[in-house]
Parts: sequence; C-alpha cells; structure tokens
Amino acid sequence: MLTDRGVFMERVFFSRFFKYMDEIARLGSIRQAADKLHVSASAIDKQLLKAEEDLGLQLFERHPRGVRLTSAGELLMYRMREWQKDMRAVGAEIEELKGLRRGEVRIAVPQETVVSFLPQALSAFLRDNPKINITVQTVDSEQVRQMVIDGEVDFGLTFSPRPLPGVLILRELAFKIFALTPADGTTRKSISLERFFARPILMPDGTSHLRDILDIAAARAGVDFKLGLTSNNLELLRQLVREGSGHSVILACPATFSGPGEGLTALPLRGAGVSDLDLSLIAARDRSAGLAAVVAMRHFEGFIDTISGTT
Repeated sequence: MLTDRGVFMERVFFSRFFKYMDEIARLGSIRQAADKLHVSASAIDKQLLKAEEDLGLQLFERHPRGVRLTSAGELLMYRMREWQKDMRAVGAEIEELKGLRRGEVRIAVPQETVVSFLPQALSAFLRDNPKINITVQTVDSEQVRQMVIDGEVDFGLTFSPRPLPGVLILRELAFKIFALTPADGTTRKSISLERFFARPILMPDGTSHLRDILDIAAARAGVDFKLGLTSNNLELLRQLVREGSGHSVILACPATFSGPGEGLTALPLRGAGVSDLDLSLIAARDRSAGLAAVVAMRHFEGFIDTISGTT
C-alpha cells in the first residue's frame, strides 16, 4: 500500500509537474518557465508549494534573481530525468517490436536441427518479423557453446551434454535417434541393432554426438559393423542411404518430424545402449542481448514450449 509520500511521488512522475519543475530548474525562474510553457506563473507556483508541502522538503531556494534547486530538489530532478530517459528507451524498444526498425540476430546450430525442427521454428518468426535479419551458422554442438560465450552469436542450440558452464539453458527439448534406411515397402515400426548394423554404416564424423552413440550401441550389443563412409555432411549421408549404399542415423524431434523424404524410412532403433539426446537453447550468462535477439529467443522458447506440451 502506498504511503502519502508514495502517492505524491507517483503523481509527480506521471503528471505535468515534472515538466514544470524541469523548466524551472533549467531557467532558474518560475516566471520564465511559465512563459515558455504558456501557463500562469501563479498556477506553477501553487503546484510547487503544494509539492513541497506534501514532501515536507523544500525543492527550490528562492532568491531575488530567481530560484535554485536544493539538494532534495536536485535528487528528485536527477531521478525524474533518469526515469524520462528510461521511458524513452522503452519507447524505442516498443517501436522496434512493432517492426519499425531493423534488427540483426545471429544463431549457431548443429546440423541435426536442420532436418525439420529449425525450419519450422524459424518460418513463423520470419513471417512475423520481416525486418529482422537472421544469420544461422551450422557448426558442431561443442562449438555452439563457445560461440555463445565469445559473443560470436546471440544464442544457440546444442546437443552437448550438461553441465554447460558459462551459458544459461533457456529450454530443453527431447530429440529421438532414428535409423535411416532405404524405403523397402515394409511396415516395420522399429529396427533392431543387429539388422541395422547388417548393412555398411554411413557414419557421421566425430563432430556429431551421433558417432559416439552408434559406437557405444554397437559395443554394448557386441555387434561388429562395416564402416562404409564417414562424413560431417549429414545431407550427403542421407542421399547415399537413398541410393542404397548403407544405413545411417538422424536426430529428430518427434513433434516436428514429418519423415525423412522420398525413398527413405526412419525407424526407431531397438536395443540396449541407444540413448536419445536433449536439445538445449542456450544464451550467454553475463551478457545482455539486443532487442531483436531477445524477441527471437522468446520466440524459440514459445515454440519449444508449444511442441513439448508445456503451455
């Protein structure tokens, strides 16, 4: 509950009195301030006397040549001018939110998010914010965190396991590992590790956590497999699977995954040692983001909340 003095302060900050007091302080004269503001000097003087009475403090010293702020008046004026600057900054940010200004947002993501998650997350944002320019860099998950810490990007997506020192985890989303095989017309719901490893494996390289997961799964299942090809380009691996060169894997969020494409089948891997991964939306812990980046991060947070069913 506001005290009488609190009510007065609220009235000062949200009334014309601030303008009166500011002009008096600038000009050092009630009459000159009244002339500039086209208000009677007596009306301003009455408001000033009422304010001093309500506060129990003298805001101006009167002298023959005009008026001068007291220490209390200087403090109040400083606070009111700071508040005015803050309000101007808020107004500028609101204008940006309305799309009246351009913004730049830099994002780092691993390749695995490009299958279906990232296009769906970005499409609505680009439609609603046509004047914000997005730059997306595709790097390995470990590099994402460092780029966020170093300020090379505004925020990132990573599959790196927790903990993630130096960054804030804003949201997490479960991704599932699917075996990528040529379409053969069958209606299987999953595929065993033995059947998966029966064909040459088109393996993501060490920049992807998928490589570690497949190596661990094969070791736990006691399965030897033939390595057909290793690449850091997941799209190349996908095309080679379509050509019948072997099997591979993809990571996808079940809520956004619409299938691997024509000529391909994506099946859950069945067997011990197959661990799904969590995607983390991360931002720098000790650095403020620009408005456009904040808007983009809030969009990603809302998108993840929606598809994960937390809203």
